Amino acid sequence: MFSLLKCVSYFIIGSIAGVSMGTIGMGAGSITVPLLLYTGLTIPQTIAVIMVMQLLPQSLPGVYNYRKHIIWEPTILVIIGSLFGIWFGSYMVANKYISEQIQYKMITVFLFISSI
Repeated sequence: MFSLLKCVSYFIIGSIAGVSMGTIGMGAGSITVPLLLYTGLTIPQTIAVIMVMQLLPQSLPGVYNYRKHIIWEPTILVIIGSLFGIWFGSYMVANKYISEQIQYKMITVFLFISSI
């Protein structure tokens, strides 16, 4: 069972990521990953939280509010590419082709590049 402090921390992380996603479309990776890792979750646990978070709860309100701006052709193509990419990436990690140590290095490089 999580302590009250952990529960509040997770709620605040989700709120920060949600506001960021709703306003600028970024947050799940660049904000949530480092914060969840800081709370003590492993990379696979952090990624699982983010996948579940984006599965429905985070996306549905955003899609509803941005519905007038959706252009379906590029949207569908990006979704198809994303489905393939997520399947391939998670397959590589789940089958130990990419170690947790390599994942930490990948996250570090990505965050460094995105901060520039």
